[in-house]
Parts: sequence; C-alpha cells; structure tokens
Amino acid sequence: MKKSSSLDALARSRRSKKWVLLTVRVIAFLATATATLVMALNKETKTLVVAMVGSTPIKVTLTAKFQHTPAFVFFVIANGMASFHNLMMIMVELFGQKLDYKGLRLAMIAILDMVTSTVALISGGASAATFMAEVGKNGNSHARWNKICDKFETYCDRGGVAIIASSAGLILMLIITAMSIFKLLNKPNSVSS
Repeated sequence: MKKSSSLDALARSRRSKKWVLLTVRVIAFLATATATLVMALNKETKTLVVAMVGSTPIKVTLTAKFQHTPAFVFFVIANGMASFHNLMMIMVELFGQKLDYKGLRLAMIAILDMVTSTVALISGGASAATFMAEVGKNGNSHARWNKICDKFETYCDRGGVAIIASSAGLILMLIITAMSIFKLLNKPNSVSS
C-alpha cells in the first residue's frame, strides 16, 4: 500500500514538472515570436530636409526597415527559427509520449534545445541586433556612421522592444535547456513520464 502511494506521488510530481516545462516553453515561444514579429514589421518613413536652395527646402523621404541591416535580418531569422523550434517542442511535449522509443524523445529535445536556441540562434541574433541598435542610437564617429535614432524614434523603440523580448526568450531557453537535461538525466526506468 505504501509503495502504491509513493508511486502515485511520483507520478503527480512528474505531471506537475511536465506542466512547468510546458508553461516555460510556451512563454519562451511567445517571447521569441514577439521578437520576430515586432522586428519583422518594424518600419518607419520620414521626410527630412537635406538642403536649402534659397528659401526652398529640398526634402528627401527615407524609410528605415529591418531589411536594411543584415544583423536585423539575422535577428528575425534566428528568432523565427527558435519560435518554430519551440512550437514543435510544445507539440512533442503534448503528443510525443506515444512516439517515444527508449528515451530517444527526451534526448532529442535536450539536444535540440541546446543547439537551436540558446547558444547558436537567439544569442547570436540578439547580440548582432544589440550591436546595430547601439550604432543606430549613438553612431560611430570613427567610421563616420551617423546615428539614426534621433530621426527614427519609433523604429528604434520597436527595435528595442524586440531585443528585450529576444533576451527574455534567451533566458527562458537556457532554463528550458537545463530542465530538459535534468529531466533526461533523472528519467527512471521503472515509471514512464
């Protein structure tokens, strides 16, 4: 009788851990998807006076888009891939128990979490975008790059929101990776998860 109650408690504990991991993964998906969408839809157009001929201003219309900067393009692709990965892993968490073969599902989840999101994709994209945001905000006098955030405030603000969402996604993915590896290492043979 005592063994049965301890097995029930272990099963309840596993279910609650599963839902914690699933909840963190859903929040990470929302963070990386938000970063992707905010940056991908980020665009601002301004008409600026570039010269004066007598009393007549010469104006030019400029548009700031994420596509104009390779670092922001990489940021969108990296966060988009991490979002897709998280969506697939959510499906695996919800429906993958039927497809598990000797713990292979857990091993693949842990490996994909580590490779896809934490080290390679999100941190690289967030770092590149942060560098470009710094140049946009302050310019670089040595390279004679002018700042643009004084002219495209909305564009820069949205880019900042995307970078913050991506950084939150990175932190959550580090937590998910640790939880996945811990789950993999602590999987007993006697009770299935």
